[in-house]
Amino acid sequence: MQYLTVKTLDGGELHLSKLIFGAAGIGRIAKAQGNEAAFAMIDKYREMGGNFLDSARSYGGGTSEQTVGDYMQARQAEGKCYVLTKGGFPDLDSEFRMIRYRTSREAILGDFFTSYDRLRMKKIDVYILHRDDKTLPVSYIMDTLDIIAKTGLVRAIGVSNWSMDRIREANAYARSKGQAEIAISEIQWSYAYTDFARRADATLSIMNPITEPSLYQQYLETPVPVIAFTAQASGLFSYLYSGKETWETLGRRRQMYNCAENKAKYAKILEYCDTHPGVTATMVANAYLTCNKVETGVIFGSSNMDQLLDTMAGADFELTPEEVEWLDDIDIEKYL
Repeated sequence: MQYLTVKTLDGGELHLSKLIFGAAGIGRIAKAQGNEAAFAMIDKYREMGGNFLDSARSYGGGTSEQTVGDYMQARQAEGKCYVLTKGGFPDLDSEFRMIRYRTSREAILGDFFTSYDRLRMKKIDVYILHRDDKTLPVSYIMDTLDIIAKTGLVRAIGVSNWSMDRIREANAYARSKGQAEIAISEIQWSYAYTDFARRADATLSIMNPITEPSLYQQYLETPVPVIAFTAQASGLFSYLYSGKETWETLGRRRQMYNCAENKAKYAKILEYCDTHPGVTATMVANAYLTCNKVETGVIFGSSNMDQLLDTMAGADFELTPEEVEWLDDIDIEKYL
């Protein structure tokens, strides 16, 4: 297992597994099958080398954080298993869905303490904001995060779906004030190409290194550790590789990835797997990120134990820098 190194507010470091247990649906599993079924999945994840759970106040109407908190209490796991949670998610209960931001000081602080109460940890390991509101100056948001940092109830702070320009501006402001800096950034990134228009969510920060290299270059220049969500492109390459789907029969969540760029990338995966027995499409897609020049962890979701095992089977698999570059060298024209 590889690990992310994240700087803490007290000058220390957290060493967080690069395969990150996505806990968005863990509350649903607990409700349907009981806490022990949910706990068994986290236990297996940790047994196979993982130590980092990703949650949010908005996931499952709060059931994600509640179940993660139940687990951390039941297993006395604080300090052994680390938790990231998020607040400040946009309002979903109005006609302004995903447009009405919840980034006022009151909303952010309210979300933080709600999450803290649900998780019941001495300290939340990593607390990040779920979305950016570019109508607000970074000074206002960083002043709010500094209030959270000074509670002593969190180890590190970060942001999700922020542009690198905003992160740079925010950290420059924080340094000028002696405040806590953004230590981690969560964005959408996978080996699969993601079309902004088809994704249809202007609040996201999406990285496409081959076709739109500017954001990738910024992360190389400003090395903030990255956590990648939708990192397996809703299982695109796994479904194709297993034969469960073809390009003509992709499930609804994967249809947006049906394009020449991804057909070229899948051809690369097939070529690699054909010459490396025992390696799967999931292993290659994850390692493309975990072995990248940009320090990156991969959030993966699992609705059952088989999916968990499929991902964690590649916990120790690595690509060389040359192999990562080879995967990026695709022939899009061939599939147009």
